[in-house]
Amino acid sequence: MKKVLLFSLIIGFALSTIAQNGMVSKRDQKRVQEGQEVAVERTAPVPMPELKQGDAVNEDMTRIMVGMAGHQRGLRREEAHVVSYNYEMDVIGVTSILDPETYDFVDELGIVGMWYSADKGQTWSGPVVINDNLSQGLNYYLSGALFNPEDNTTVENMFGVHQGTLVPTSGDWRFKAFGSSSLGGDYLSTSLFEETGDDGYFNIFGLGQYGNEMRALHLKTLGPWSNFTDAIFQPMTGEFDGEGFVWDDSNLFDPELFKGTDGVVAWIGMYVSYDAGTEIAWSNDGQIGYMWLVGVSNEDASGYQPVVFKTEDAGESWDYIYLDLYDSDIVEIYEPYVIESSSGQMIPRIFESAGVVDAHGDLQMMVAMGAHSADVFAYPDSLGWAWTYPGDLFNIVVDEDGISDFMWVDSLRTESVPQDDPGAYCGTEGWQHRISAARSQNGKQVFFTWLDTRDINETLNIKPDLFGWSKSVYGNMMESTVCFSEGTDLEEEFYFNSGSDKAYYNMDEGTYIIPYVQGVTALEFLINTSTSEDPITFSYVTGVEFPDLVTGVREFKSANGINVSQNMPNPFTGFTTIEVITETAALVTVEVNNIMGQSIYTIDAGIINGTQEIELSAKGLDAGIYLYTVSVGNESVTKKMIVE
Repeated sequence: MKKVLLFSLIIGFALSTIAQNGMVSKRDQKRVQEGQEVAVERTAPVPMPELKQGDAVNEDMTRIMVGMAGHQRGLRREEAHVVSYNYEMDVIGVTSILDPETYDFVDELGIVGMWYSADKGQTWSGPVVINDNLSQGLNYYLSGALFNPEDNTTVENMFGVHQGTLVPTSGDWRFKAFGSSSLGGDYLSTSLFEETGDDGYFNIFGLGQYGNEMRALHLKTLGPWSNFTDAIFQPMTGEFDGEGFVWDDSNLFDPELFKGTDGVVAWIGMYVSYDAGTEIAWSNDGQIGYMWLVGVSNEDASGYQPVVFKTEDAGESWDYIYLDLYDSDIVEIYEPYVIESSSGQMIPRIFESAGVVDAHGDLQMMVAMGAHSADVFAYPDSLGWAWTYPGDLFNIVVDEDGISDFMWVDSLRTESVPQDDPGAYCGTEGWQHRISAARSQNGKQVFFTWLDTRDINETLNIKPDLFGWSKSVYGNMMESTVCFSEGTDLEEEFYFNSGSDKAYYNMDEGTYIIPYVQGVTALEFLINTSTSEDPITFSYVTGVEFPDLVTGVREFKSANGINVSQNMPNPFTGFTTIEVITETAALVTVEVNNIMGQSIYTIDAGIINGTQEIELSAKGLDAGIYLYTVSVGNESVTKKMIVE
């Protein structure tokens, strides 16, 4: 343990319900739960805290129409990435199945398209078709992301990229699909990989650009539906060839999960009302990565928790990282929130997760945590037993040694909406808390959002509002969580959201904004009867905005179009770093001069849009005072630095 932060706010629960998960084979529902009432008593009950009922963070939160999707299934899963942001070009992309009734060039459901915006979501172009249907089936679940070729400066020459799965014409969910096209409508191409059984169903994770390639993650599930006997990571890369992507799916990595006596693998994604608990996240340069799923490791069998692997060589090799949730310092933090099992032990049960890699190369996770009701150490086949209560949100920071930081963030007020609940979308589609993670361009600040219901009379998340919280890698953080949608026309109707994993800097306000979409309007929620046939409206949502927790306390010198920080450290030996913020995409150069004005060296920093760090070297420099000048077009900023 490097450090552990202790939050003193205490919450207790007065609960008397315990649920055991049975196994029923249903294509869409996977495993379902059978309730059983068991009387239990807390050994040390404590009072429930008062819920915060503050004002809305942003009274100006509005919806801007992006386009019409053919159905809700492309936005169904909370792990899918359908919103993409590119820093270089300052472009937002949104991907979905297109509605044939809205777009003349779409002749049937299943055509994948991308809308894009070059003005921070105020207006939208497209959609551009990035994957057509194939004879093997219709595109269904999906993710989508932007790709900017090297040295490109034209929006229309960017590419939209699709990752997903098909509803097969016959047989099982065995196809993994990829597609792409330039935003100008050229070079439409598709790739299809055929698996066996239902092995292609979970091809939706982690799509994003790193250098000259796209990366994605597929979870290869083996065995019969709802009784999978294995779950294997399949990280994939798509190398850009100038007109499309050459995908490689040859890499397989077995996380070696625990299996019960029935041979079924212990993975949280097999249960209703939880996400797939699977994701992959990378550092900016694509060298450091983490992939995880929420399950039970065969190496360290305990309760459901993230089973995490890390790479430091761009995915060539992966190392298992044990997360010791039973360290005494960590137990002390979650003890007020986790209900004891039948044997008196506190056994955390994580059921939702999201994460990004920060500037230090650490994994910043937000997890929803409840508790196992059975002693799964003594009776590992009882992993399906859990207390039914909303749970709590915790921030977990992971490095190569395990958990380096752990803190309570907030209590969830409501439980996930079951698929068969009368209040579910179309009467068949529930939703979770849809936790999402994002980071600033330099990775020094991370952001988390989720859905919850503020109405204390509700036990289910039936009136979803959008909440958020942020922290920096330096330890400063928002004092409390915030509700973005309270007091807006989206209040209690924030259905089926999706946010980018990248936040951009709003120079005018000194804040960070996450590009965000919301699907299914209040009217569509009331009148639609089919999740796979009725169209829905994709809306860009303004106002998902967080305070700057990093640059607000640092010295900046500003020109009209750029901000430049004082180098840190200063004085220095070896290397120092400056931070440059630009309002629009532009070429940036940095010139280092001596005190006499003689040029020592010049750095071409490339195209910067938003925030970027630039490293300056003291190699060959004598001790003394030097000047560095950052130039963007006709604007420049000069500051002093000291070499020791």
